[in-house]
Amino acid sequence: MTGFVVILIALTVTPIFVVNAFRILSSDSFVRHELRQDDFPADRYGLEGEERLRLALTGLRSIQPGSEGIALLERATLPDGSPAFGSRELRHMTDVRRLLGAALRLQLIVVGVLLALWIGLRRSPRWRTVVPRGLQVGAFLTFAIALLAVPVILLGFDDFFVQFHSVFFSGDTWRFSTRDTLLRLYPEAFWEDVSQLAAGIVVLQAVVLAVAATWWLRRLRPDGGAT
Repeated sequence: MTGFVVILIALTVTPIFVVNAFRILSSDSFVRHELRQDDFPADRYGLEGEERLRLALTGLRSIQPGSEGIALLERATLPDGSPAFGSRELRHMTDVRRLLGAALRLQLIVVGVLLALWIGLRRSPRWRTVVPRGLQVGAFLTFAIALLAVPVILLGFDDFFVQFHSVFFSGDTWRFSTRDTLLRLYPEAFWEDVSQLAAGIVVLQAVVLAVAATWWLRRLRPDGGAT
């Protein structure tokens, strides 16, 4: 029974890390950094500088919990005064906002359950190692997943991008032409950077957790000084 619980805990680790990565990357500072890089692809239709950054930040804020949501995009305009986002783009961003919100809420619930498990089991000689063992296994499972996923992201990003959207979004609302504002604000290079940085952040978290969980388990051994 303890082994089953360890596996369940381990399976939550990588998703928690992925959501943490997107918490970091879905920030104003990251978007500003990306768009202000010298080698960031220019918009072939002339949207540039602070106007492009303004719209990119508006897109980001529209999916963040607690914001006005898609209404921000409905009010947004291009420099010529025309609506910045079409109906397909609005539908897609609605889906993104819903998915991100669900992921953030679920992550908090899972972390809360893990904390409750630790509090409830930490005084049981039989069960007190379950949480740290689960976290340790989850960290190493994350390494294994990274070994498989990182080469795909680096060498076959287009296929990875398509498969990702096919899994999380229904229909083809995420397919845009080069004239659509979303693709002009967030070109493929932007998403390549997001994917690579997210993978790096996930692996870094796994390293920290593997070290911490190993130390924790040693402390819980009879000769490790735990009480």
